[in-house]
Amino acid sequence: MKSTRVNIRYAAQYLYPRAVSFSPHLLRLFPRSEPGRLVRSLRFTTNAGADVQFRRDALDNNVARVFLPEAAHALQLSLDCELDLRSEDAFHFLLDAHAAQFPFVYSSRELLRLAPYLAELPPAEIALPLEFWRPPAAGTGTVDLLMALVSALNREIRYETRDDGPALTPQETLLRGSGACRDTARLLRSVLYGLGLASRLVSGYLWEPRDGTPSEKKRADGAFHAWTEVYLPGAGWLGLDGTNGVFCDHHFIACAVGIDADDITPILGRFFASDPVIATMQATLEINETS
Repeated sequence: MKSTRVNIRYAAQYLYPRAVSFSPHLLRLFPRSEPGRLVRSLRFTTNAGADVQFRRDALDNNVARVFLPEAAHALQLSLDCELDLRSEDAFHFLLDAHAAQFPFVYSSRELLRLAPYLAELPPAEIALPLEFWRPPAAGTGTVDLLMALVSALNREIRYETRDDGPALTPQETLLRGSGACRDTARLLRSVLYGLGLASRLVSGYLWEPRDGTPSEKKRADGAFHAWTEVYLPGAGWLGLDGTNGVFCDHHFIACAVGIDADDITPILGRFFASDPVIATMQATLEINETS
C-alpha cells in the first residue's frame, strides 16, 4: 500500500514586555502512534534550562510536560517531525451486523468500555435539535446517516478562522451559524451524543498534497485542526470532520483524543507577573511532503 512521507514544522513564540515566570506547560503537539503511521524522527526544543518530560496521558496521548524554572521575556516552542503515512480509504471498514443500521444498541461489553464516551454531557455541551438536519427513519444505514450529518454541518455552519480562545458551546455555534473547526467538532459530538453514539474530540494536523486543486483544498488545511470520532462496532473509532463534511483518512494526523476540549488543547499553561502584562504570540506551521 502506498506510503507518503510528511514533515511537520511548528514554531511558536510567546513574547512578554518584561520577564515573567511560568507554570508547568502541557503540550499535545505530537502525533499519536497508530497503525499506518511511523514517526521517523521527532525533535522538540524550548527555552534553555527547561525540563521536558515525555509521557502518555490517561487517554494514551503522547504529551510533554515542560517545567520552566527561569523567568524569561519569551517562551519558545519548536517541533520538527517526520513521519510516514500509509494511504487509507476512509470507508475501508465493515461494521458488525448489529450496527449496520440505525438505531443500534452497543453490546454489554462495549457499553462497559465506552462508558466515559456515553456519559451524560454537562448542560453547556448539549445543543438544541438541528433545524437543518433530522435523524432519518429507523432502518437507515448507519454510515449513510453519518455522511448526511457531516455534510449538513459543512453546508450550514460557516467556517471561520479563530486562532485562540476556548471553543464555543454547541448552542453558541448554532446561534451564530459559524465557527472554527473546534466549535464544529464540539457541536458534532453533541449531536452524536443525542443519537446515543459514543464519541470523542480529536486535535491534530490536516494536510493536503501539493498538487491539490483549489476546489479540493480543505478548510484548516496546513493548520492545527479539530474533528470528532465516533465508535462503530466492527470499525472502531472513525474520524468525522464536520468542518469539511468528510470521513477522515490519512490526511488527518491525530495528536490528542479526549472527552472535552481541555483534553485536546495543544498547549496548556500560564504565566505569572507582579503587574498586568499583555502577551503576544507568533506561530508558524508548515506541513509538506518530502522525497
